[in-house]
Amino acid sequence: MPSESPIRIGVVGPGWWAARYLLPPLLDHPSAEVRALCGRDAGRVRAAAEAAGIPHAYVSVEDMIEDVGLDALIVASPPSSHLPAVTAGAARGLHVFCEKPLARSATETAAMVRACERVRTVAGFTQRWHPAVRLLKTMAVDGAIGEVLHIRYTTRATLAADPRAPWDWRHDADEYSYGVLSDLGPHAVDLVRWIGGEIASVQATAHTVFSDRQDAHGALRPVGNWDDATMEFESENGPAASVTMTRTMPRSTYRRFHHELDVVGTRGTLTYTSDRPAEVIVAETGGEPKALRPSVPGLEEAAAGSFEEIMAVMNEGARRQAADMLDAFAGRPVQEVPTLTDGHIGQQVLDAAAVSARTHAEVRVRS
Repeated sequence: MPSESPIRIGVVGPGWWAARYLLPPLLDHPSAEVRALCGRDAGRVRAAAEAAGIPHAYVSVEDMIEDVGLDALIVASPPSSHLPAVTAGAARGLHVFCEKPLARSATETAAMVRACERVRTVAGFTQRWHPAVRLLKTMAVDGAIGEVLHIRYTTRATLAADPRAPWDWRHDADEYSYGVLSDLGPHAVDLVRWIGGEIASVQATAHTVFSDRQDAHGALRPVGNWDDATMEFESENGPAASVTMTRTMPRSTYRRFHHELDVVGTRGTLTYTSDRPAEVIVAETGGEPKALRPSVPGLEEAAAGSFEEIMAVMNEGARRQAADMLDAFAGRPVQEVPTLTDGHIGQQVLDAAAVSARTHAEVRVRS
């Protein structure tokens, strides 16, 4: 693939995340050509492709790969479809971007990594491209607060907050194996690994808050996975870490997700909160806390913590992710870009956390 030619991309999954986050920066990028969109519902995928100006729509990944000249595949569909889509793309030599969770178990993610040995891969751990989170990570590993002792991460979502909301695939253990652990857990594990190094063991708890929901036909169906979870991590040589997560945060017009990240060191702390998404709070021993703001386009007129600031930060993260993805696919040098191997290692941690939650015991992470 000539480096000067646009990278021809097929996208699997026409949902809101692709439409809002993944596609816009790619459609605007001179090095990308989004040629096809694939989804299970023919009418929906045709409408989504037409709305985005994408020329081809398919219901079969194999047909899309066979018919359309592609260089890369983006997989942003429900998790049960990831392994066959990634395997099909890699078999034809396509570079692969896959959203989290990469799959439903480490058995599946290991198969994905093996299938992609000869292609370039990127995993969709969006927090790595968040300007303030990237600044916090850089400061932590560069010793701005001394030796890192502990990482604390709290992540909340409104996805299952309403007990009257209907049952859907996110409540299905065959699709989202561990519920909130499968949904928010991959980001949490990746942040801990990225900042603090490899995880050796985990002690976890998990609960289902709403045990059943009505499906689209009015039948009551059990929720087969977890709504809340905690994880305590130990590393071989790095800091300890703790994670708290829920998908039952009360909904508001302002918040659908909320994240807080604290890194505690021997000489101070670094803090990020999604309520103030364009800053990192640095509190050094003996000094007053101060806010550092990374350079983010579009923040000049946005008040700190405003909806406009949140959207500007989100758009910048999407832009950076798309640019790094394209550079990685083209073989250009990139830094700090997660691969499917990172996703597989993270899934091993999540599998261990699920065992811990069921057995109430500390579990070593398989390597």
